Amino acid sequence: MKKFILFIVALFTVFVAQAQLATVQLQLPQTYVAIETDYTVTNTTAGYMLFKAEKHQPATQDYVCHLDSTSGDHTNVAVVLSARKFPETSFTTISTVNWKGTTSDTTIVISNATANRYRDYKVTLTGTGTGVTTLAWQRFKLYLE
Repeated sequence: MKKFILFIVALFTVFVAQAQLATVQLQLPQTYVAIETDYTVTNTTAGYMLFKAEKHQPATQDYVCHLDSTSGDHTNVAVVLSARKFPETSFTTISTVNWKGTTSDTTIVISNATANRYRDYKVTLTGTGTGVTTLAWQRFKLYLE
């Protein structure tokens, strides 16, 4: 019984450790989305955006976002672009960019010039330290090859 309770606690921790900020569906021929909504990233919970793009040809990707230090001191915010081909499979990391929090704000650009056949894209933001960072805006673009 003890092992079962520990398993449930560990499972709950995994779900709490990442909070989905939003899901965006790109309907072809749409290949670009701009999100102006502010989202908060803390050191206790990684946040992620899910972009669903069920396309039928290879594509390259660009992702750009603006991070603003709201309070405290984030020693690092990792922005990870990852993707998967099917909902039943795990995400594969495409690229990671780290912001060391040495300025009050920054714009991060991730460009993937290698064509791939992914259908779901996930951008995860993970903060370390004791700060709060605002994801002020973001853009996601697919270039169909």
